[in-house]
Amino acid sequence: MQFVPIFLFAIAVLAFVLLMDRLFLLADLLVRKGVAVKLVGEIALLSMPFVISISAPLGALIGGVVTFGRMAQDNEITAIKAAGIPGWRIFAPVLILSIGLVPLLAIFNGFILPESQHQVRNLLTDIARKKPALRVQERVFMDDFPGYMVYIGAIDERRSTISNIIIFEKTPKQQTPPSFITAPRGTISYTPDDRYMILTLFAGEIHEIANNGNYRRLAFGKHIINLLVDDEFVRRERDYRGGDEMLLFQLTNQLAEKNKELRELKAQLASLADGNDDVLRFRGEELKVKIRYKKLEIARLLTELHKRLSLAFSVLFFLFFGAPLGVLLRRGGIGTGFVVGLIFFAVYYVLLIGGENFAGSGKLSPFLGMWLPNILLILPVTEFTARAFFEFSPFRWIFSQVIKRQ
Repeated sequence: MQFVPIFLFAIAVLAFVLLMDRLFLLADLLVRKGVAVKLVGEIALLSMPFVISISAPLGALIGGVVTFGRMAQDNEITAIKAAGIPGWRIFAPVLILSIGLVPLLAIFNGFILPESQHQVRNLLTDIARKKPALRVQERVFMDDFPGYMVYIGAIDERRSTISNIIIFEKTPKQQTPPSFITAPRGTISYTPDDRYMILTLFAGEIHEIANNGNYRRLAFGKHIINLLVDDEFVRRERDYRGGDEMLLFQLTNQLAEKNKELRELKAQLASLADGNDDVLRFRGEELKVKIRYKKLEIARLLTELHKRLSLAFSVLFFLFFGAPLGVLLRRGGIGTGFVVGLIFFAVYYVLLIGGENFAGSGKLSPFLGMWLPNILLILPVTEFTARAFFEFSPFRWIFSQVIKRQ
């Protein structure tokens, strides 16, 4: 079967390109830290599952375009049809192979990929143990800073900016509830000795209970907080797994736990008695903030789950797009396959990343955000497959029916 070697060759080439791109992004860090060649090779090896998960769908697309384009160019498909063999039978073996790849990739994305991501993260954390900026996590309540619990919604490392910040001030149990600070944006920096992380917050609010027991909310234009960086911060984060590092069962268990916590927070909010009591108002504001961020955590986890499944099924969608496209183009060169594949994948990947950002921030349904690129393929896949293998155009038929009714 000609499809298999082309499919594997495309994956190998694309994996090499993506891996080189990833290593170049790490080059500055590795050179400045003086990391041994062995560790660089380990990073490259542990990065392979990530690039394979991205390369496999594109390999199916390129393999389909090249294989069936060459058959059409050499008139093999015409000869097969002239012999009375239905066109869809040419496509059937490759289709069966791709259907078999879907569950394998789902398992790969659910277990092997997150484990490798976790190992890479731990390795990079070890390398960066003298650079605390690399240890700050997005969308995680970090309680490693003495006196504070910090949540940062998003970090732009290139600009050193942060957004959606919430900071709880830790107090002894008898001095509850604690005050907390929220801000839509800010910056992050470090003192020269890396002992303190400096958070500069803008246009935020401070919520606290005054000494007389009254609830007070203060708005500020700029507020600076110096957080002491604990020397043991790296080692205590070793067992933590972000959404992209969780195995499939860990991800589903975490979703169930977060939904349970959300229900409990809503129940606590509903149980608060109505009134003008300042402590109750303060507690209500605190619960509303926690509920909002809990929903964002759930959206993030759901987005990761749908992303893994969407990438697994995209192999099938890409094949259904590439194979009939190759028949219609009647060009089977490797160059043509890579050009068509890369252009198509660039559009697909932009939609995937855009959907992930919108879904992770709660602005779009996680299902829609992650499956939209595949859903958009349904119409062209239906048209191309029908024309290439059944010599029938659904769009033309629908258009003719509309014209007749008029």
